[in-house]
Order: sequence, then C-alpha cells, then structure tokens
Amino acid sequence: MTVLSVAAPEPDDHGAQLATLGTKLEYLHPALRAGEIARRSATPNHPANTAGTRAYQEHVRIIREMHIQHEGWKRLLHDHLEVVCNPEKTIAIGVMIGDAATGERTNLPRNLRKRGAATARAAAANDQLELFPRPVRRDEIVLSAEEIDQLQVWFLVSYRAEVGEKVHIHNELSLPGEVSNGYVTRWKRRIPLPALEMDGVEPSYEDGPGEIDIHVDFR
Repeated sequence: MTVLSVAAPEPDDHGAQLATLGTKLEYLHPALRAGEIARRSATPNHPANTAGTRAYQEHVRIIREMHIQHEGWKRLLHDHLEVVCNPEKTIAIGVMIGDAATGERTNLPRNLRKRGAATARAAAANDQLELFPRPVRRDEIVLSAEEIDQLQVWFLVSYRAEVGEKVHIHNELSLPGEVSNGYVTRWKRRIPLPALEMDGVEPSYEDGPGEIDIHVDFR
C-alpha cells in the first residue's frame, strides 16, 4: 500500500500564496471552467476519451493564455510536459487530474491516473537534457541546463464531482516532491483553492484516461 506524505498545506490566504508564484485564482479557474465546457461538447459518437482530452487541452490553453497575456509568461514544452513558464524561468505550471482528496486541507491527494516518466523527472528536478533538441517557436521559452535545475514545475490539480444538477471542481495548485510507480507520493507544497461550481450537468461520455502524459524511456 502506498503511503502519501506531505508538508502541511499553505495558510488559508490562497491569494497571497499564489501571488508569491506570480499567479492568481483569476488565471486558474477560467482554465477549469473552459475544460468543463469543452468536456460537455463530446457526444456518444465521438471516440473514447474525447471528453477528457478536450478538457485537458483547454486547461493547458487557458492557463497559458492567461499568464502570457497578463504576466508575460511563455509557453514551454518541458521534458514532454505542456506548461507555461514565468519570465524568470523559475516557475512553470501544468495540469493534473487528482482524486477525491483534491483541494482538501486534511486529506492527501494524489493523481487519479498513472502519470508518465516526465512527471517523475519533474518531481525529482532531473536536469537531463534531450540529445536532439527540437526546433523552438519564437513564442516559447528556452532553458539552459542551469535553469532547468532551478525550475519548479507546479500543477493545477483538479477533481470533478457531480452533485445533483451541479458540477463541483475541487482544485489546488501544488508542487509534487516524489512520484512512485506513476503516482505522486509526496508533495513539497500545496495551495488548496476554492471549489469551482458550475450548473447544467450533462451526460459524460468519457470512459478512459482524461489526461495526456507521454511515456518516454531514456536510454
């Protein structure tokens, strides 16, 4: 049985905690809202996993657009993780689907579905570089080996629950400290955030993984 360990959650003033990272709730909740709207666009005739995939894509897109537009951050593909990075190249934010403990101060969440090796390397602050760097777009940021070693990769962790005719999206911005067998077993820091409530529950057609994380084995 895997035992989760974590430092105490951050103080209740999530706004101040987010500010120290250069972000705001106003940048994070719109991503969750957009993901829920995208999820509902899937129909029974779409391929399996369409709902979850569309939600993931909107989570990433909106988090990037909000930080790029308001804070001057840039998109970053960090060891196969789709994130957005601050100008100082010290903080990056990605997305992760959590379990029912997500956003709770007294319970320890973990990712709902198994993550790939990239998440484990991010948690371990691995500074391994790719042998053949890919072409970089002008709107992307480039990290040196030293900057990669200093980068913290945070995740907007969310868990979707249907309550009557509403959807509650529990969420937190958290920094994984250790990943074992594809699951986060230790968090360095957690910032629980207010749950997002949305009306208009529609049938969900998702029946598989709702998040993309490419598994890559390095030789």
